[in-house]
Amino acid sequence: MRRLPKRFSRTLGILLITALAACDWFVHQPRHWQQSLAQKIPVPLADWIMLAGNATADTTDALGLTGTDAAATLATALATNRLACAGLPKRLPGCPAPDDIVVLNKTGFVTGYSPSLRHPVWVAYQARPVYGAPLPPRPSSFKPDPAARNSPQHKDYSKSGYDRGHMAPNLAIATRYGASAQEQTFLTSNICPQRPGLNQGPWCNLEFRISELWPACYGTVWVITGAIVTPNDRRLPSGVNIPTAFYQIVVAQSDKKIRAFAVYMPQSIRRRAYARATLVSIDEIERLSGFDFLSDLPDDTEKTVEAFTPTRLWPVGLTGALKILSEHFRTYD
Repeated sequence: MRRLPKRFSRTLGILLITALAACDWFVHQPRHWQQSLAQKIPVPLADWIMLAGNATADTTDALGLTGTDAAATLATALATNRLACAGLPKRLPGCPAPDDIVVLNKTGFVTGYSPSLRHPVWVAYQARPVYGAPLPPRPSSFKPDPAARNSPQHKDYSKSGYDRGHMAPNLAIATRYGASAQEQTFLTSNICPQRPGLNQGPWCNLEFRISELWPACYGTVWVITGAIVTPNDRRLPSGVNIPTAFYQIVVAQSDKKIRAFAVYMPQSIRRRAYARATLVSIDEIERLSGFDFLSDLPDDTEKTVEAFTPTRLWPVGLTGALKILSEHFRTYD
């Protein structure tokens, strides 16, 4: 078999690198601009550009070479002993979620549970830096929460086509608060129906970064996860509401600098989708969910971090980038 001439191989390599760099640049542009241009080119080409761009950007962002964050400066640093950053979610006028939400305080997280939906509407938790903390054995099943009225049974999800999706994740809570707290994450007051592609894919990938990477880089990380519910949502045969989509709002501070981002993940998202492709503004999540977030921040700071749509997930350095790459292709346990 004849080998390609060195000049041709070199030219091909340069063209490939240039194409990947162009795709990387493309996915860092405003979302509306991306969508407008994508409509003007063949669908297969647009799909390839997005796939190649997000795959490349996932690494260049992690290395800190590309992308921008939503950030602001605080006059006074946030207290790190609070499970919820800058206040619990507050209902806005026209909120589509039912008004029966009950706040349940757990070890390491707080749940806003709806008895009529039979799942949490939002959950707030904190991931502080830890090093070498063991992960207790995973509980074999999920249990109803005695403190949550109408909390589902484990079997209520069986053969439904939906995973029992954690809102406060097993990994982040168990490694910081121990086995007892881990068991509380396996109460069904902390669980929502999630399609396997979502739960085992970008949702899990983001939970890994929150638990294993970002606290070491940025200190305490606060998270609000939640379900987007609508009047047209279907239900499992057991009566558990099936949310249309889910979100995560992630906040950290370095000294008096606060940074934040939000992601929006529909049930239909693909298993190998990149979490960075789901970035939206916190204002957008407020509009979709009907809740006000980070309301205890000073008004100017809140407006700054909520209005801006970041173009990357937070950098973690070379070692972290390699871990992210490995995690993206890991088989879900």
